[in-house]
Amino acid sequence: MNAAIDEHADEQIPPQTPAEKSGLTTVDRYYLAWAEYQQQRGAEPNGDDLSKYLGEKGVAGRNGRAAAASTLRRYLLPFRIYSVWAEHRARSEQPSLKAVAEACAARGITLQYNEPVTAATIAEHTADFERRWHAVIRHRPDAAAQSR
Repeated sequence: MNAAIDEHADEQIPPQTPAEKSGLTTVDRYYLAWAEYQQQRGAEPNGDDLSKYLGEKGVAGRNGRAAAASTLRRYLLPFRIYSVWAEHRARSEQPSLKAVAEACAARGITLQYNEPVTAATIAEHTADFERRWHAVIRHRPDAAAQSR
C-alpha cells in the first residue's frame, strides 16, 4: 500500500515553471532544506521544524508564502525513502530496489499503518527519484545522497 506517499495525488499542483523543468522544483528545495537541517542539527525535522527552517532561509512555497507545516508533512516520508535510495544510487546507476526496501526496513522507515516499504513502492517513484538525483547534483553535489 502506498497511501501515505500518494494520498495527495489528486490535489491541484500548479504547472512547473521553466526553471523547475530544467532544475530544482519547489519540493526539491524542500528536500535540500530537510537534508541541510539534519546535517546542521543532527535530527530529522518535523513539519513545524522544517517550515520554520525554510522561513529562516527565505524559501517560499509555490504560492510565494512560507510553506505550511501541514504541506511539508506530506513530503517527509518520501524524503526518507529518497535519501535511502540516493545512498544506493551513489554506489550504482541502477540501485537494487529490494536492497533499498531492506535498508528502509532496517532504519524503521515504513508506510502508513506500519506497512513495509517494498521494491514495488520504490519502483513507482524511481523516475522522480532519478530526476531529483540529477537536479540536486547540479545544485548541491554534496546533498544528493545525504541522509541521517
